[in-house]
Amino acid sequence: MRRRLAPRWRKQMERDKKGEAARAGDDRAAAPGAGSREAVALDAGRKQYLIAPRRHALAQQAGVTPMSAAELHSTVTQLPGVEVVHVVEGHKNTHLHSVRPDEAAHTYVVKLDAAHAQMLQATAPPHMIVEEDHPLGYGRKAELETSDRLHPQSAFDAPVSREVLVRVLGTGDTPLPGVAITLAGDGFPATATTDASGEATLTLVQQQPGPARSLFVRPLSGYWNKYLLSPNVVSGQPNVIRVTPLSQPNPDVPPHGRFGWGQRLMGLDRLTRSFGGRGVRVAVVDSGADAAHPLLAHIRHGMDLTGSGPDAGDTWRLDTIGHGSHCAGVIGARPQPGEPAAATAAQATMLGFAPEAEMHALKIFPGGQFSTLLRALDYCIDHDIDVVNLSLGAPQPSQAVEQKLLEAVHSGVACIVAAGNSGGPVQYPAASASVLAVSALGLQGELPHDVWERTQVVQHAATRAGLFAPTFSCFGPQIAVCGPGVGIISTVPGAAFMPDSGTSMAAPHIAGLAALLLSDPQLAAWMGPRGPRRVAALFQLIRAISSPIVAHDPENRFGGGLPQLQNLQRLLGRPQ
Repeated sequence: MRRRLAPRWRKQMERDKKGEAARAGDDRAAAPGAGSREAVALDAGRKQYLIAPRRHALAQQAGVTPMSAAELHSTVTQLPGVEVVHVVEGHKNTHLHSVRPDEAAHTYVVKLDAAHAQMLQATAPPHMIVEEDHPLGYGRKAELETSDRLHPQSAFDAPVSREVLVRVLGTGDTPLPGVAITLAGDGFPATATTDASGEATLTLVQQQPGPARSLFVRPLSGYWNKYLLSPNVVSGQPNVIRVTPLSQPNPDVPPHGRFGWGQRLMGLDRLTRSFGGRGVRVAVVDSGADAAHPLLAHIRHGMDLTGSGPDAGDTWRLDTIGHGSHCAGVIGARPQPGEPAAATAAQATMLGFAPEAEMHALKIFPGGQFSTLLRALDYCIDHDIDVVNLSLGAPQPSQAVEQKLLEAVHSGVACIVAAGNSGGPVQYPAASASVLAVSALGLQGELPHDVWERTQVVQHAATRAGLFAPTFSCFGPQIAVCGPGVGIISTVPGAAFMPDSGTSMAAPHIAGLAALLLSDPQLAAWMGPRGPRRVAALFQLIRAISSPIVAHDPENRFGGGLPQLQNLQRLLGRPQ
């Protein structure tokens, strides 16, 4: 029965193509001017899809026997209209998950048009997965997405347009270049970047004269953002904006202090004994890591997976986005030994949770998709990675990624995943039962009064101590624990530091903690040897040392609460 499916696909696709050609011919004959010029039919174009064998647990759930490698290859390569882009070949432990010696394990990344894809998905045999290779998102919540909605153009009778000059100043009224500015009126928000004199000119469009709707200023590094509602911006003279340095409101955070507020809340500063992640391998699957940063120079392993070919040298060290470097700093930032303490400002005293861990930077952004995540997870299995930080996600689930996550767990790889920043249901892969999903936690006292993050407080999920769930953080039954994810200061390219917010910042707090726990010999002995039981024991331990944030959490915004190292003393009956 299975062998007859591929020819059936081909025959159906051939009939579809003939029908399309005939319809195209009819259209050309009926179209005006058909004799002098050829009409071109427009369609949705070709997209990238994954064709993968359904294996082990997923095959058992479907009640089917996995297909052979030859059968999969023959089926995929003989399908008309299917362009094979590349093949994800699997990892060293692939055979451990096979139920037959010749079982198919490769995933084919292909391109085809939407109509053919729908037909393939509808007729695919039960032992095959056909799904779109969806893009993955990363990073902070879009600051202006919810509060600055575009007014419909139909509301304009005679729109008023005027030029607004904004001057951004830092400490000592120093002009700040390279600052991103967004000014929202009643049309599309105007954006600009300050020049060397700290100035930028923007065009404000309004229904009638008056205050703008909002002004958002985001410096590259060294300062907090500034978010103003209904600012009275004027034309004809500079509108001066003074931004707050990172030393305020707390002077004891990076780059001037060893630990961020989140690390302190989790008890990292109270440890009297720590193995610092020694002997543990941690992978950050993200936008790379700037190994030129003085606090990230110890990262010597990585791979650039942004292309379809093999790794392009050391390009994983080039983090053009900064997101991966920020996550890597929370996990493993450390000053380099032998360097003068005052060599650079960036060599202050910031420490990650696991500065002694062996760090691997896997670059999948920009352009990350499910297919690149598959390759990154294969790398983690091949290199015996212990903890993986995945500050990424998509609204859609993936069966191909799901079975790869199962393989990772069985290989002893623990995946810590950001829940997502859509403010709704938990995104994928955080929604997978094979990972530890992390939501974001904020602390109001650690934020200046005029930053965007101040607008993100969920009032019914806040405490008297100032802890709160941010509105952008995804929530739901899959959330295991929460992590500090609002106003987190960490390393970014250019030997700099920048505050950022998102579940992307919460996940590395928990991933760093996981590496720290695994490096403790007593805890490692309790968790056992590398394998699925160790992953389950690690997740269990993280939950066990968590402190609830609120007494009643019906939306499960915080999961089991915030993991705190001080709870280890109670759990194990020993000094920290």
